[in-house]
Amino acid sequence: MEFTCKTVYDHKALVAVSRALRKTMRKKMEWYMWLIFLGLAALALGTVMDASQSIWRRGTYLTVILLVLFLQWKGDYLNALFAMRKTPPGAEVCRSHFYPDYFETEVAGVYTQWKYTKIRALVETRDYIIFILSKDDAQAYDKSGLEGRSVREFCGFLSRKTGLDVQVLLR
Repeated sequence: MEFTCKTVYDHKALVAVSRALRKTMRKKMEWYMWLIFLGLAALALGTVMDASQSIWRRGTYLTVILLVLFLQWKGDYLNALFAMRKTPPGAEVCRSHFYPDYFETEVAGVYTQWKYTKIRALVETRDYIIFILSKDDAQAYDKSGLEGRSVREFCGFLSRKTGLDVQVLLR
């Protein structure tokens, strides 16, 4: 059984990768970050509500609150922007071939073979199947670029090869 897939690593794909990493490997860290941000927002809100503080100090703390909320809301979007800046020119398109014992990726003419045992988590989004390799590394595979068989058969194939269940992230 052989599958092939072509994926373009554009902003949309990188946002999906960032979200998948945040929801799987970085889940505990995200919880800690929310606690820190909420504590910071509570302290800043206390200063904003204190009428004895100067208008400049109250404005500064209100800005901190808004900035923290924005960073939490658009974190995946911003991570994708930074990842796009680090991507070398010509490395946006990835072609992959999935074989029974390994899978092979081709990026900018360079072929890399991977063992299925390197995959730590499988995530399915609306448009992508994402392989989580570590806390900071993942690969996205576009469902529309999949050739060979259906997406369901591909997910079943991956589950058998990795021994992992595919986690579905809605949205």
